[in-house]
Amino acid sequence: MMAPPVDELLAGLPLVDHHCHGVVASDLDRTGFESLLTEAEVWPDSGVSPFDTPVGVAVRRHCAPLLDLPRHAPPEEYLARRAELGAPEVNRRFLAAAGAAALLVDTGYAPERLT
Repeated sequence: MMAPPVDELLAGLPLVDHHCHGVVASDLDRTGFESLLTEAEVWPDSGVSPFDTPVGVAVRRHCAPLLDLPRHAPPEEYLARRAELGAPEVNRRFLAAAGAAALLVDTGYAPERLT
């Protein structure tokens, strides 16, 4: 009997996120959401949105479908859908999709905005 491919074995393992931040407990406007995409104190007034950075593109690629949107949905549609669903439902969908068995939460970053 052959062993299953390694990707099948890995897909069945429970994951532990050894360093994550909390979830956003309330709805955010565009400025608030973009500030969390960068973790920067100030975003330069360059005409470039944090949605145009690699992490912003990745959020729209991987997270938009979890909100019933097409991959790479425009930022306006992405934010409108988050607001329509509300923070609790968005968090439920994202955490379920992550498939993590445990989360080790870093409570030091922006505790007033994240839980």
